[in-house]
Amino acid sequence: MNLYSYKKIIALWFVPINSCLKPISSQEVEWQKKLSSSRAFQYEHSRGYVREALSNILEIPALEIPLISPPGSPPQLPKEMGYVSLSHCKDVLLIGWSRRNIGVDIERSDRFFEAKKILNGFFSNNEKQSFKDLKDKELNSEVLKLWVRKEAAIKWQKGSIFNDLSKWNFKLGTNKLENQNKGYDVKSFFIDFEDWYISVACNNISEMEIPIICKY
Repeated sequence: MNLYSYKKIIALWFVPINSCLKPISSQEVEWQKKLSSSRAFQYEHSRGYVREALSNILEIPALEIPLISPPGSPPQLPKEMGYVSLSHCKDVLLIGWSRRNIGVDIERSDRFFEAKKILNGFFSNNEKQSFKDLKDKELNSEVLKLWVRKEAAIKWQKGSIFNDLSKWNFKLGTNKLENQNKGYDVKSFFIDFEDWYISVACNNISEMEIPIICKY
């Protein structure tokens, strides 16, 4: 196994929620037992496919991958095996992996939410100004795209939506997000993929390439 050969790859796996379940570790089974039925299914589905996906790229049997991934916490690998990030929407699981720290997010492009409230409550003045002439569906779409970028950055940070959404600022005319409070500056990659919006945040700015999307 030569992980060095993967250093410039950002791999994404796109997994429908109705895909058959994959095996999880005995520790993950114990954690799963403590969850509600809906969360237990989501947990088993996501951790099983994380193991399946990583097994393919790392060439390690799925159940032997030393993944630490309790419910409610970002999954972690030993640093020499890279970084993994997860995102769910109502019908799809997105898994991202890179040799460098990574955050991913996915939302259905037709998701409706209170765009004006999000814009006014959590976005910077520059971001608000760029959306000032947009209305209705167009406003909803553009705010959602920026939301996806910011949530990916928050997952890269290992932060929280509640505490960190308003602190990330999209640098207009670039593909970068910055968090001046923490001194973070990350590359933000956006993909309009079929019925979904996908974003990847990665601190390996100079080497970031177009992510590979693998569909199950």
